[in-house]
Amino acid sequence: MGLGAMVKGLAGGGNPAALGDRVYRAGLAADLTGLGTVNLFQISGGDVLLAGIYGKVTTQIGAVGATTIQLDLVPTGGASGVLCVAVAINTDVVNTIYTITGDVAVGMDVGASIGVGHYQETNTMVLVPGIIGMIVAVSVNTGVIDWTLHYVPLDTDSKVNPL
Repeated sequence: MGLGAMVKGLAGGGNPAALGDRVYRAGLAADLTGLGTVNLFQISGGDVLLAGIYGKVTTQIGAVGATTIQLDLVPTGGASGVLCVAVAINTDVVNTIYTITGDVAVGMDVGASIGVGHYQETNTMVLVPGIIGMIVAVSVNTGVIDWTLHYVPLDTDSKVNPL
């Protein structure tokens, strides 16, 4: 058996990268046209190990002003906590990729080359049940970002669903 087949087998064939369970949320044009927080994913049933999260621009961002986004977690029954520092997304083109480092004091990483993003092992975080959201600081007139999240359940009933 080749290495690729062995790695694929680690996740039961469902995720060839063996990064845990994969959840995808298709972006909406309305996500970036208003101010505030857009709910992306819901964690329920117990804690999860966030193996990574990335956003990919699928419709070019058309900025009105100094547009920034950042990710946060609002625990069930708790106060909001950021997952990263805000990053500018003004006029980012299709296939720009955003990732986080796992350090809440560091800004979201924007891929240096279109279609290339850093998805490093050090971006793991333990997250409690709640809502992962995207905070939009200045609305834009166009743009769509799709989000993909990989996680490992830390409790028997832990689950992440797209919103």
